[in-house]
Amino acid sequence: MENIFDIWSSRIPKYSSEFSDKLFQLMTKKGGGSEKSRVDLGKHFTNNYELYMYAFFLGLYRNENIAIPSGQKKVDFSHHIQYWGSKGNRLYRKDFTKLQDFMFMALVAKTDVDFIALDKGEISEKEVVKDLINTMESFTNGGLTLIQEKIEDNPNFFLQPTAFLDFITENHE
Repeated sequence: MENIFDIWSSRIPKYSSEFSDKLFQLMTKKGGGSEKSRVDLGKHFTNNYELYMYAFFLGLYRNENIAIPSGQKKVDFSHHIQYWGSKGNRLYRKDFTKLQDFMFMALVAKTDVDFIALDKGEISEKEVVKDLINTMESFTNGGLTLIQEKIEDNPNFFLQPTAFLDFITENHE
């Protein structure tokens, strides 16, 4: 049996293309190449996957699990999960790959997986990972939707120093 975490982390999750211009270009640094060569222009996230991770946890904490509609185009930013948060050769950057573990644990807890059937060989590891990725994309879509709604309601909300922390910890029960 293959390691489910390794299969999952080798994937590149997708998000709705409607958020490409609305959020990813608005909130992440523009341009490719090294971080130092990118244009900041008041961006909140250095890499697209950082916004993706934040949106995932926001959707998870708020229980906003919204599947991307079947007719809607999905896009990705060509970066495998296993590299998210890695320091690489950049001395000025801190490693935060541990978030991959937390995301995976949350996905296992929130995805309806029959691990007995998996152990018996009735379903494959790839089928389980597909379900985990669907759950991940749904929570991320929910989080991106919440961010978009907040920006529409108050365009300056995320300009406050603790806005992202405040937004994810707000009580919405």
